[in-house]
Amino acid sequence: TVASTIESVGLKATPYHAHVPSFGEWGYIIASHRPYRLPDALPGGMRFLTPATLPLMFDFPLDMARVPTEVNRLSNQTLVTTYEQ
Repeated sequence: TVASTIESVGLKATPYHAHVPSFGEWGYIIASHRPYRLPDALPGGMRFLTPATLPLMFDFPLDMARVPTEVNRLSNQTLVTTYEQ
């Protein structure tokens, strides 16, 4: 629903996920006017993010796949309903 809501205002939504120690798997959205493209190179000195692991952050297993939903609005709170299921 977050991605659907972002897309409803004309932006591109690119979901990704990362393991956060002590909290588990977390999901994020990159919102932009153009489709997101992985960088050709990463800054030096990165401890955990590598050219090999970066694409995996954008790959979702079936149990984490995007679920088609309505746009979240103050008047319908689809995000809350979806989370509670």
